[in-house]
Amino acid sequence: MHLAAATLIALACIAVAEPRLLGRAWPQAVLSAGAGVGIAYVVVHLLPELAEGAELVQRSTDGKLPYAEAHVYLLVLVGIIGTLALHAVVHGRHGLRPHPRLQILQPALSALLVGYLLAVRDDPAVGVLMVFAVAIGLHVAINAHTLTTRLQAPLSGLVLAGAIVAGFSIGTAWEAPPVAVAGIVALLAGGVMTRTIHEVLEEEQHLTALVLGATLETAFLLVLY
Repeated sequence: MHLAAATLIALACIAVAEPRLLGRAWPQAVLSAGAGVGIAYVVVHLLPELAEGAELVQRSTDGKLPYAEAHVYLLVLVGIIGTLALHAVVHGRHGLRPHPRLQILQPALSALLVGYLLAVRDDPAVGVLMVFAVAIGLHVAINAHTLTTRLQAPLSGLVLAGAIVAGFSIGTAWEAPPVAVAGIVALLAGGVMTRTIHEVLEEEQHLTALVLGATLETAFLLVLY
């Protein structure tokens, strides 16, 4: 099931970047609704999951690491700041020299983490895995689409699909300790929220679509869990 989810996300990245399939620019309202789904999933599901990761860190350090339970949330902050820094470098903001070729770096890293987590997550229920795959997979696919249609990066779909496959392959060959996996989830959560806000939500007039997507995803998650 995990392999099937990773394969479907990789294929979706290729499809949304292919002009003969879904590569033409989507309406901004559709992108905003998809962004709302991703944000809601991170806030309603991944952040509470990080609370379990924080307890895991505290137990694994046996009280020897000061404020151990806060370190997982610090990685969320690292994900946020790292994404903002890459965004600034790409666009030449805050006095930094622009490097547009780096525009695919953060989405590729996120896709790599998603592929890895799909391989190592030990979800007891298939529904939990599928919700993760759909919500986060949608985020990765939207990244591939926006890179292709707005930033003229025609190979972005293949790059992100390759990152998914590479991450899954790494996870199949080597599974990090549970503490490290919790840290990876934290980095992904920070990156997803920040990337969505900066790259997808450009016009306030589509706030309604964002709220609708977030509301529907939140209602679904609350019913499911």
